[in-house]
Amino acid sequence: MKYIISLMLALLILTGCQQDQGSENANVSIKDQEGEVIVTESDFSSARLQDNQDQKVITLTYKDADKLKEMTENHFNEKVHVYLGEEKISSPRISQVIDSDSIQISGDYSDEQAKSFIDVINN
Repeated sequence: MKYIISLMLALLILTGCQQDQGSENANVSIKDQEGEVIVTESDFSSARLQDNQDQKVITLTYKDADKLKEMTENHFNEKVHVYLGEEKISSPRISQVIDSDSIQISGDYSDEQAKSFIDVINN
């Protein structure tokens, strides 16, 4: 009986540990139309969430503003795809060259997706 209780307790602990690893194992990336990664979470210094009426907006601040400008110049008027792990959460079109250190990404992503996305960048 003691063995069964110990086994069940160990199983519960392992299950809890596995669930906590969700956002730690996720990554953030932006890919071009061909699926090539052009930006990763390591390119960002911070992220924050804003609720604008019916849409959630994630503001991303780049570590290097020149990288953002280069990315928006190279992919001007193209769609890029924003991923959290393997899940595409947004596909915005780059409508202008951005000469600053931050961008905003709007989409229909869930609160959980937005929180995970921000956690990956801010941790």
